[in-house]
Amino acid sequence: MNNNRRKRLVSAPPEVAAPNAERQPASDLAFLRSASLTTVIQKKIEHMILSEEIKAGERLNEFALARALGVSRSPIREACRKLEQAGIVEIIKNRGIFVRRIDLQQAMDIYDIRAALAALAGALVAQRASQSDIDALQRLVRRMERNVKAGNVGEYYRQNIHFHTELVRLSGNPRLAEMFIGTDKELHLYRHRSLVQPSGIATSNREHADIVKAIVARDARKAGEVFRQHILNGKQRALNAAGSASEQEQSRTIERDFSVA
Repeated sequence: MNNNRRKRLVSAPPEVAAPNAERQPASDLAFLRSASLTTVIQKKIEHMILSEEIKAGERLNEFALARALGVSRSPIREACRKLEQAGIVEIIKNRGIFVRRIDLQQAMDIYDIRAALAALAGALVAQRASQSDIDALQRLVRRMERNVKAGNVGEYYRQNIHFHTELVRLSGNPRLAEMFIGTDKELHLYRHRSLVQPSGIATSNREHADIVKAIVARDARKAGEVFRQHILNGKQRALNAAGSASEQEQSRTIERDFSVA
């Protein structure tokens, strides 16, 4: 991506006149503008990381980002501090800012936290979701099923994340949703695409249908348990994918050694 294109990606949000704005101290208005700009930059950098434009382990160049986004280094630093708090980057003294690497054990720990959050979210959704909410979840499951049958893994992967996001949003607990979505972003830094095989996405979507079925029945206990188990099954799929990737790498190493011999 060239600098000209990247400069167009983020711009400072327009000032919006608020009631009694003329009575607000200039320092307050400056703070609000700064906070808004930092949020915009944070979301842009986060998108660059989650879309793998900037990959796990890579160092963020403050000067290049500031130049590309048309801002000073100050909001870049502040945005990176927020991303560090979210577990997306790590700031290493005297070395710089790096996209966080998630190893297998850290990923497994995150899955366990995610499963506990899913249990609470599923129970709350069964209690609080409206019929129109449930209808929307069923449509999502049907849409994902079409992608399963078409073998469209990339689109399924995106819709899978959207389905989970909608589920936790319908819990009616914004803090719970924020925490759950935070674990999703962290796992994105690790994930072997454990759903890549068509059998994997088919199994995953059957589990989605079971979650929605429990919600339709307004069975809070079962909805929480099925959602929790779905996340733990995802953990196992990730473990299986990691093992498969390790075996493939070992096989390639043996082949390379044999060819050298």
